[in-house]
Amino acid sequence: MLRIGLADDHPVIMDALESAFVEAGGFSVVFKARTGAQLIEALRAQPCDAVVTDYSMAQGMSGGDGLALIAQLLRQFPTVRVIVFTMLANPALCEQLAALGVHGIVSKSDDRAEVLAAMRALSAGGEPPILSPGVRASIGARRSRAPQPLSQRETDVVRLFAQGHSLDEIATSLNRAKTTVATHQQNAMQKLGLTSNAELVRYAYELGIA
Repeated sequence: MLRIGLADDHPVIMDALESAFVEAGGFSVVFKARTGAQLIEALRAQPCDAVVTDYSMAQGMSGGDGLALIAQLLRQFPTVRVIVFTMLANPALCEQLAALGVHGIVSKSDDRAEVLAAMRALSAGGEPPILSPGVRASIGARRSRAPQPLSQRETDVVRLFAQGHSLDEIATSLNRAKTTVATHQQNAMQKLGLTSNAELVRYAYELGIA
């Protein structure tokens, strides 16, 4: 019986995952957490074999969540297999998670059965990270586009924009014309393959730029 811990700030998602594991058989859900802090506390109190965790949950631990949380999990609990189950499909983020050493990444846009598939693949000795179809497609699309890195000025504009500053305010802060700032923003979005301001803000927070 594989002992599983679940972490997500949406109880409905955790309940659905728990039902999937129970119905599949061979798994036992030993705890459910809603914040990064609760997850760390639960792991210290309740040993388990694997964790399925969201990437971005409500704040609840020193330093926040996201990459900091995943890095802490891998560092403090090296025997626990970590599968990240996330709605964030940014390919750069997926590559960073893989570089950290997570054992699997599953997109919430995929069927929840993909979480079970990833867990079974790991149990069978599959080489991590196990990637769900949605994650593989996202990374593949990024590599096929051969994206260019952002310039320092583009990074500055993205950071300030994600922090809630208007283009006029950014122009003043950087001592640049508003049209120049707008061009930097558009160039950054084109390089990153993003199509909306919301995606740009989310990208900035995913990678810790904001």
